[in-house]
Amino acid sequence: MPSGKRDPKYWLYLEPYVHVSTAAHAVLFYNSLTGNRFEIPKSGRIPRITERLVLPGNGYVTGLTGADLKEPAVNALVLKLQETFMGDLLDPAWSMGKPANILPEPYFKSYLTKDLITKPEAREAIDFDNYIHEVVLYLNSGSPESEESFPLATRQFVYPGRTLERSAVLPWPDLARFIRHLSMYKITSVQVSGSGIPDYPDLPSLSDLLAESGFPAHYHIHAGQFDPVMAKALTRHGNSKISIHFTFPVNLDLLNSIITSLPAIGDAKKTNFQFMVTSAEELETAQEIISRANLPNPWLNPYYNGKNFSFFRETVFITRDDIGNSRPDQHQVFSRLTVNESDFGRFTLLPDGSIHANLNDPPVGVLGSVQPEEMILKELLDGASWVRTRKNVSPCRDCLYHFLCPPVSSYELLMNRFNFCDVFENPAE
Repeated sequence: MPSGKRDPKYWLYLEPYVHVSTAAHAVLFYNSLTGNRFEIPKSGRIPRITERLVLPGNGYVTGLTGADLKEPAVNALVLKLQETFMGDLLDPAWSMGKPANILPEPYFKSYLTKDLITKPEAREAIDFDNYIHEVVLYLNSGSPESEESFPLATRQFVYPGRTLERSAVLPWPDLARFIRHLSMYKITSVQVSGSGIPDYPDLPSLSDLLAESGFPAHYHIHAGQFDPVMAKALTRHGNSKISIHFTFPVNLDLLNSIITSLPAIGDAKKTNFQFMVTSAEELETAQEIISRANLPNPWLNPYYNGKNFSFFRETVFITRDDIGNSRPDQHQVFSRLTVNESDFGRFTLLPDGSIHANLNDPPVGVLGSVQPEEMILKELLDGASWVRTRKNVSPCRDCLYHFLCPPVSSYELLMNRFNFCDVFENPAE
């Protein structure tokens, strides 16, 4: 009998919407319907009972003996499960053997199982159109001689900056073929950026093709490159918008001139203002500018420059309370246990044609020599970005709360630190 109990006094079972996480000294039980959770110290018989519950063969059911129930910690566990509607005891007389139950397991949509991925003869059954939803295009990269004040920005968020150590421009014929191929996918966003997209000779053709394909286009430019005529041309399509990026010190005269020109562009909702901030002072100033100018759709992008870790600790890191207030539902828990929600379904093209699932990871292909379907399979089979969860990075793998936290971010990859929280503190910092 998988439960390890021939003659249990009771069957202890967990509901299928409950998730269990273990760490060195405690066990976490989480109710994905209500968001309730509680922790039980790993003492006495608790570790053994928990291990039996989560064994796939037991299916969230295990037997308890009279000796088990005499232990105060076990009694406390049963009472907490009952109080939070996460589990209960069943009398063995109610069934001929161990009761059947459902062990919650994450799965991919569209029947994308491991067998389908790994068996070539089965791949025709894969519904690929669910596996790319966002594409980021870096059209060009300036010359090495040109100054780049924020060389790490594109590895942290979408930013109109240089991505390569040499000049390069995405070849339009290959890019056009790639975009046409994407028409079979459910694309929700195409982000268009680069060191200077106004200089990309085929920008009008790109804009027309994205509109023809029905893809929502999001263009990123530096404030100093803003041209109301170009902005109006790019946003003339119903599902396109433009982001104007500012760095500090902010040129207030330039900002005012851009604000003044917005009525000529049309719908103000198609324009947003993004501010890169590197310190608490810049953050405060940006918030003041946004408030005084009543800017539509403002964004704040913290930038890690290698010297402002304390700023990140104060503004980006999350606390135990933040984690405790997180209430992911069943779908979100499955997602966080299976894929990286930030990277899954996203590919980024650099001006040299290399394609990445995350710019902090090696490329998964080269434009013109690989099909999207090949990249999807490569990333799911051998890649790291799409399937990088907190369960497989340190120290998060040893944390009770790994599925309650946001997905691993590009910031963490760049900094090679995966605990943007106060749960695991480094005394040296």
